[in-house]
Amino acid sequence: MGAFGLNASLEAGADEGSAGQSWPWPYKELDVELVRKRGHAFYYQGGCMYGASGGLLSVLQETVGGPWAGFPHDMMRYGGGGIAGWGTVCGSLNGACAVITLASGKAYGKITNELMAWYGTTAFPSETANRYAANHEYLVETYKTDAVLPTTVSNSPLCHVSVNTWCKSTGFASGSPQRAERCARLTGDVAAKAAQLLNDHVRGSLVFGEFEKSECSSC
Repeated sequence: MGAFGLNASLEAGADEGSAGQSWPWPYKELDVELVRKRGHAFYYQGGCMYGASGGLLSVLQETVGGPWAGFPHDMMRYGGGGIAGWGTVCGSLNGACAVITLASGKAYGKITNELMAWYGTTAFPSETANRYAANHEYLVETYKTDAVLPTTVSNSPLCHVSVNTWCKSTGFASGSPQRAERCARLTGDVAAKAAQLLNDHVRGSLVFGEFEKSECSSC
């Protein structure tokens, strides 16, 4: 196929998803707190990217169905630890942004930007996440720790900055169960925020620019 034919073919399918599903994929408002709890639970199964995407996808499959039922969730396993442990973009952001892109169409850039900026300016784990753990309201049977964990603000979307900032502040090692549980709770928090942003978007009530970009972009 010549270059013109290839470009024409790509353009013709640009707005089609899996099995001819048009883009964006269908979306209905999600239960934000259920997404948070599912995100935490899926972290235990496959890490941060798998967790955040799973929190969103599992509720979308139950709430909307359709193409979401056939989404290959195992694809999201690669993003743990900032993509195969490289410490780049936090896997929870990576997974949540993928789902946002499918669900929001051409608005995805503004919504993912909002999520990224929020992440860099938010103290993790959230008060809600700590409360769920302390009260054993999460969906896992055995916790790495159910203690209320201290919080830090990363000022960056990068995994190694987020984790190192928390570890230096708290004194917990990166390989400790406390750090792992911190990231599980963070994963649920990010999935919940993504659901909230998508809910606001579908209602037409999403206000962009609420959060400033972190210092990571200043250079």
